[in-house]
Amino acid sequence: MSDEAAMTLEEIERLAAWCASAGIGEIELAETGFSLRLLVQAVVAPTPVAAAEAPKAETVFKGVRAPGVGVFRLDHPTTGHPVAEPGQTVRKGETVGVLQVGPCLKAVLAPADGVLGAALIKDGAVVGYGTPLYELA
Repeated sequence: MSDEAAMTLEEIERLAAWCASAGIGEIELAETGFSLRLLVQAVVAPTPVAAAEAPKAETVFKGVRAPGVGVFRLDHPTTGHPVAEPGQTVRKGETVGVLQVGPCLKAVLAPADGVLGAALIKDGAVVGYGTPLYELA
């Protein structure tokens, strides 16, 4: 195996940390003379709950979430025009943004009818699956 094809331990640790933060459980890389397979397991510490404590109500995000991992685009990469504008009325299934994964583009769809709020993520930011992108009123 040549030194050019191998990854350093630091690069592997960065890749594992990125996968864990993005919610990716498994990744495999292969090149001539080099292959790497990472299995990332989430470590969940049990949280003690007092018997007398009432469960806290979680705030449910009602908006548009990322449908996968990629680079979030407010403007369509091929046209340069905004895909949707804040304050715009959108219908369920309407495209409100674009997720770019390498050369591929995936539409970000409105999950329900409503009025699109301001973007919660900047154009060009890397997002993970389920990242809140827009509020929807």
